[in-house]
Amino acid sequence: MNTIVLVTLLVAFVLPAAVIVYRSDRRTSHISRVPFGFGADADRIHDELVVLNLRRRDCA
Repeated sequence: MNTIVLVTLLVAFVLPAAVIVYRSDRRTSHISRVPFGFGADADRIHDELVVLNLRRRDCA
């Protein structure tokens, strides 16, 4: 009985979630990923993004 419940939950929740994540990753594969504060280059990338944002505001 427990196996049937677990398989039902797997099919009902986990499988659709995996499909959604896979499809959204394929749709956004052309977009470069930006580290969210992790890694050696995170501070440098953050500073570059701040400068680019300021330049964009100046040109507008």
